[in-house]
Amino acid sequence: MRATQQNKLEARKRAKVGWAQKGITLRLVLIRHGETDSNLSGALDTAWPGRPLNATGREQAVALVDKFHKLVGSAPQRLACSFILRTRQTAEPLAQAFNIPVQVDPDLREVRAGALEMSTTLEDTREYLDTAIGWVTGDLKRRMPGAESGADTLARFDRGIARLCAGLEDDPEATVAVVIHGAIMRVWGANRIEGLTLDLLAQFPCQNCSLTLATGSPTAGWKAELWSDRHLEDWSVVPGGKPRTSKEAREHLESVLLS
Repeated sequence: MRATQQNKLEARKRAKVGWAQKGITLRLVLIRHGETDSNLSGALDTAWPGRPLNATGREQAVALVDKFHKLVGSAPQRLACSFILRTRQTAEPLAQAFNIPVQVDPDLREVRAGALEMSTTLEDTREYLDTAIGWVTGDLKRRMPGAESGADTLARFDRGIARLCAGLEDDPEATVAVVIHGAIMRVWGANRIEGLTLDLLAQFPCQNCSLTLATGSPTAGWKAELWSDRHLEDWSVVPGGKPRTSKEAREHLESVLLS
């Protein structure tokens, strides 16, 4: 047991030195899954297996291949997703297009709603959102009712990203992609990716099948280039503005486009 643990620690040290000495910069593409009926109803759907993609979500997943080519410009060397059904369904067209397997990793799952699971009430939605915002502002000991703390959530997602990037120290132009969920993308992004501010993430949650692109490494840290298909400077962020749910953000963006 001790020898195994020591081997793991030594491997982590070697990886950290490898990233730093070689100046490796990876491209990390975070993709939110396609639309489900729970997204439309506003249900806090975070447990396995979760609702499948609806017709719109399936169309979004197919269109994701062209969007990936346009916004990223290079094929991913690796592709991962959470074990929740909707992320696996979203990843399938990418896996087929790029002829790579999908690594299913439970650590990449959504921020668990716990006692709030499948609720559609405004009160529960706000509690879920307020807890996540608390994690972004440093209250990592705060716990989602009946579920994880912020520290636990970040730690297990860090493990998933580290596994996705492991062994790429000798590839200075590697691109890795991961299909995940909206809340975890905001929570992890705000804590781990430079440029993703609380105001941006609170006011403009990532939309279904949108891409967020960051460069860096698990040990050196990450820097954002895109958030939800757009460059950071293209978002009309209001300092101290009111947080929005994903549904509210989608309705706001639609109103702006139609105005």
